[in-house]
Amino acid sequence: MATTTKSAWVTMEDAKTSINLFCCVLGIGSLAMPSNYARAGPVYATIALAFMMFANTYAAIKLSRAMLAAPSSVKTYGDLGEWALGKWGRFFSVVSQMGVCILVPIAFLILGSTLLDVLFPDCFSQTFWIIFMALMVIPVCLIPTLKESAGMAFAGCMGTAIADVIAVAILQYNMRGHPSIPKPDVSAHQVLTCFGNLAVAYGAAIVIPDLQREHSQPHRMPRVLMVTIVLISAFFFAIALAGYLAGGCQISGNILYSIVDTSNPLGTAPLGFTPSRAAVVMSY
Repeated sequence: MATTTKSAWVTMEDAKTSINLFCCVLGIGSLAMPSNYARAGPVYATIALAFMMFANTYAAIKLSRAMLAAPSSVKTYGDLGEWALGKWGRFFSVVSQMGVCILVPIAFLILGSTLLDVLFPDCFSQTFWIIFMALMVIPVCLIPTLKESAGMAFAGCMGTAIADVIAVAILQYNMRGHPSIPKPDVSAHQVLTCFGNLAVAYGAAIVIPDLQREHSQPHRMPRVLMVTIVLISAFFFAIALAGYLAGGCQISGNILYSIVDTSNPLGTAPLGFTPSRAAVVMSY
């Protein structure tokens, strides 16, 4: 008599892959989530967030299934592009990947230099901090696989998540007792800007081929991707709504810039309160 074995809904390897993907996606884009609500209001910003969540989930699942259908020689994003669309497919895949690899570090370095300038005011210029950070991360760029860099990805993810939570807590605490939050004057430009911020926040596609190649049961990846992106989106929504409810349309493009004046780190914050220096240091 034949017996059928039911595979587990989630395995330890699924969990590790999900955590790795979560850590790769959850980054500085989350710091701009409250500003989306500040620009476009809760209705349009929520619609934009939901659209980007479904679009990225759909694209990630389709990418994973394409990897499953591709021959074993297809291992990278460029390989997949060539398998699907020939040489031009590889060209556009590699160019888009290079664009991400160039633009995202620029955003990180600019943000990092601002953070260090707040933590150590009047020490060095932002240019110095940018060069210093770039030199410090060169060894990280030489790590060949995602598995070997999982620890650093986790540290970066947790650092961003903690910064989000502390920044929102600072806003909620210092803005308590204030009148009702001011509503934004919504325009098409502000709504479209939300999609730009969300495009930075969602960056799963570039790491999916590597994660799927390293998974011993790649057919499980579509489910892993769907669950992980939904969890990331839930975190984005919570941070965005909590920040917006504290400051309304007064929230800056980066929530960290709302809790401290970057030009005068020891002075009054842009929203008119004097934050705890210890809390600011922890978030930064």
